[in-house]
Formats: sequence, structure tokens, C-alpha cells
Amino acid sequence: MMLTEHHIEEIAELLDCGMLCFFHTPTGTIEYHPDPENPYFEPEPWEDLFEKLESDWGNYVRFEKMDSREGFQVMEDFAYSMTDTNFREKLLDQLSKRKPFQNFKYTIDTSKYRQDWFDFKKKAYIDFVKQQLR
Repeated sequence: MMLTEHHIEEIAELLDCGMLCFFHTPTGTIEYHPDPENPYFEPEPWEDLFEKLESDWGNYVRFEKMDSREGFQVMEDFAYSMTDTNFREKLLDQLSKRKPFQNFKYTIDTSKYRQDWFDFKKKAYIDFVKQQLR
């Protein structure tokens, strides 16, 4: 089974939430779990899923989440896409400081561009999933 646009959007959303995703090609189902590299990850609730994935590994396509460099690039791309030059400069300034992710989030969350950011990031994640299919 091929991935539909709906599958791609669902995987993109799960990756944005920090999950690792697996598409089962024979059935078209999506499995996911938190990143085991996360220091707060608790493996016990996911053991059955790990066994399921491992027992049929050849039929799954794995999708990785963005790393911090890729996530930073999406934020920077969004900043450069802004036509409001004052806000663009504000975002770029926040990205150049210590704790750029936190600064960017605060600046976006307190702006009128919050939904624009969510839309931009969603498209970036969809493109990221499609790149992994190549």
C-alpha cells in the first residue's frame, strides 16, 4: 500500500510531537512511539509495539523526526519568509541568542503570526516526510 496524503499528514503531525513513526506497507497502518533517546522515555508501555515492529521489520517504513539543526532551519526559514520586516528582524534576533528555540516559541506565541507559524511548520514537516520517502 502506498502512503496517501492523509498518511503523510498524520506522520508529519506525529513527528512534530516527537514520535518516531512506522508505516506498515501491507496494511497501511501507522505505528508510533516516543523517541527512546529522550531521557524521560519509559520503555515498558511500548514493549508490545517494539515486539510487533521487530517481528515484521521488513514490512515497515521508518520515519525519523527532525533533529535540532533541521528544526532550527525551519524556524529560520519562517523568519526569512516574513514580509513584516520588523517581526522578521525580531525573530532572527531571537534565533541568534542563547536558547533560540525557547525565544522563538515565546515570540511566536505572543504575536499575531502564531497560526502562520503552525501552517508553515506543518508544511515543512509534510515536506520532511516526503523527503524520507525518496
